[in-house]
Amino acid sequence: MSDENTGKSHMDGVSPGTHNEVSGTVMGPLIQAGTVHGGIHLHQARPEWPTPRQLPAVSHHFVGRSGALTELGRTLDGAAKNTSGVVAITAISGTAGIGKTALAIHWAHQIADQFPDGQLYINLKGFDTQSPVEPEQALHAFLSALGIEVGKIPLYPDAQAALFRSTLNDRRVLIVLDNARDAQHVRPLLPASPTCFTIITSRNRVDSLVVREGVQRVILNLMSHDDARALLVKRVGSDRVNSEPAAVDDVIRLCGRLPLALSIVAARAAAQPQYSISSLTEDLLDERTRLDALDLHEADLRIEAVFSWSLRLLTPHGSRLFELLGVAPGSDIGIYASAVLADVPRSAASALLTELTQAHLVEEYLPHRYRLHDLLRAYAARVAGCDDELDLKPALQRLLDFYLHTSHSGDRILDPLRESIRIEENQRHASPSLTGRQQAQNWFAVEHDNLLSAARYAAENELDERAVWLAWSLTTFLHRGGHWHDYQEIQRIALRSALRAGEKSAQAITHRNLGNALAQLKRYDDAAENHRMALALFEELGDKRGQARVHHALGFLSEKREDYATALEHGQHALTLYRAGEDQAGEARALNAMGWYQAMLGNYEATVSNCRQALVILRTLDDPTYEAHTLDSLGYAHHHMGDFEQAISCFRTAIELYRELEDQYYYAATLHHLGDALHELGNAEEARAAWREAASVLHNIGHSEEEEVSAKLVASFMGGEGLKSSETGEGAAGR
Repeated sequence: MSDENTGKSHMDGVSPGTHNEVSGTVMGPLIQAGTVHGGIHLHQARPEWPTPRQLPAVSHHFVGRSGALTELGRTLDGAAKNTSGVVAITAISGTAGIGKTALAIHWAHQIADQFPDGQLYINLKGFDTQSPVEPEQALHAFLSALGIEVGKIPLYPDAQAALFRSTLNDRRVLIVLDNARDAQHVRPLLPASPTCFTIITSRNRVDSLVVREGVQRVILNLMSHDDARALLVKRVGSDRVNSEPAAVDDVIRLCGRLPLALSIVAARAAAQPQYSISSLTEDLLDERTRLDALDLHEADLRIEAVFSWSLRLLTPHGSRLFELLGVAPGSDIGIYASAVLADVPRSAASALLTELTQAHLVEEYLPHRYRLHDLLRAYAARVAGCDDELDLKPALQRLLDFYLHTSHSGDRILDPLRESIRIEENQRHASPSLTGRQQAQNWFAVEHDNLLSAARYAAENELDERAVWLAWSLTTFLHRGGHWHDYQEIQRIALRSALRAGEKSAQAITHRNLGNALAQLKRYDDAAENHRMALALFEELGDKRGQARVHHALGFLSEKREDYATALEHGQHALTLYRAGEDQAGEARALNAMGWYQAMLGNYEATVSNCRQALVILRTLDDPTYEAHTLDSLGYAHHHMGDFEQAISCFRTAIELYRELEDQYYYAATLHHLGDALHELGNAEEARAAWREAASVLHNIGHSEEEEVSAKLVASFMGGEGLKSSETGEGAAGR
């Protein structure tokens, strides 16, 4: 009989019970048993790993960052829903001192309970006074924390990385890699298991990790004003902050809303409770001492030292461009100007700017437009001033010449019939090709602040000719845009330079332009004095066209003073001088001016006659600016002659021309006139629409005529009581 349990016959001489028989090669555990029912499964016991809890303590002073926390939360939610096995990694990048580490640690503590197998943290010291922690050092530390005996950790980095990935497989571990130098610094430390989550912080944008590993990047921006204030409240108390709101606002502004800078000032305030916050801002006000005021004499609490850790990782050419950007006049810079400044081709400048943006030393805030944080600019300027090998003067002169030549060519496009000037041709780099009015207008709009700053720099450094002609080249743009305070400032700068240079022609032109700016600002006496000085200089020089232009300007000034008879006399003088000089553009402009002054005197037929003569000339010269002025004059005359339909037609055509020219004031002034004509014709709704748009534009440019237009709007809604067409106005005589 056979034993069903053993499958063996007792007749074999084997007694029932335990029987061990092993044949062949055996590896692994064996089992000894008497009778076994069912299948046998052998499991090797899993060792007991330690659970690392390495996150640093959360800062008690952490505030705000709600937007960044929300964005980080979305990356974690996406990882939780991931079914494709893709590893989840988030990189927080941003400039030095912006709070990347504080944010990473704060968020890591918030999500730590979702990773029960532990949290690993290491400061890689990629931007530090100490040497960076190399990947193999970090791997060794992580493996030890995960329970791998030191003797079993491989010697070679690739083997260490492989063991690290194997150890983390299927385990839920959060890994924080803080202060990474670049992508290569962290790539060996990345897990391969989708159950893990990695947070990287770096001043570098780690673009290659985004491309190759699919890292989700969160770029940390400056704190909001409210968050910056909340940070100061946490550090120095609400009583002190609330007692000096203006000083607190100054601190926030002068620190550029940079958390590290704010924390340093707050630490000084907390250590000196006997001093007011306003007293601590004095050193911050001066750019030359601002960095010194942000120094607590510890390596990681010195703004200058923290910035230097980023600078030392740049290439020599990248470092040089960074220094030059710190001293370049203006609030930002374009790709062409950067190439000129660095004296390199545009493609090389683009590569250098990419290096700086990847290091978060420079921000590309618009396509091909770059700017530095205020404190980084101050740091770059200080480094440039201490660099004995950097010759700033030729670099900045190249930049000034670039701005001068490009603005001059742009002005010739905006007003090709304007008086011409001769600018010395220097060796020029590639510059944007300005081929039409819109492109020229856009260039001026973008470079507006830089051109003003360039003129200031030129004057301060006695580069007088550049200062004068930069001011000249900006005149058309500033006037059309209604930027009259800037117009006045740059002409004053130019006049000081012209006087210092002793150049009478430049003095005459600048006196006239300054007078025009002052007239727009209703400083009529000062305007008249400048015009008289300009006229005397032009007479001394025997420049009849120059004299004609001053008489034209004096006519405008007399009109503003409502002395229309004197304005007409100046217009006649200008016409005579223009005709003597065979200046057709000037002749047409003078005819229009005279027509306008005649309209102010009630002689509308003479207005129509003069303005029609002007239009014939202007349309042969392609002068849309004065064609629009003249149509406005004609419209005004037709309106007061009772021909409302003809008036409206003239106004609408003029408005379209002004819109294309982006001439803000005259666009609004003619809308005002159009509203008057529409109201007279009985089109109340269209009249209100015209007045409403006019008032909006006038408000934006800060012109007092807004009050008159707004009053008409109010009166129109009250049944028209007290509403009448304007009896005076501007627009025909021009500038």
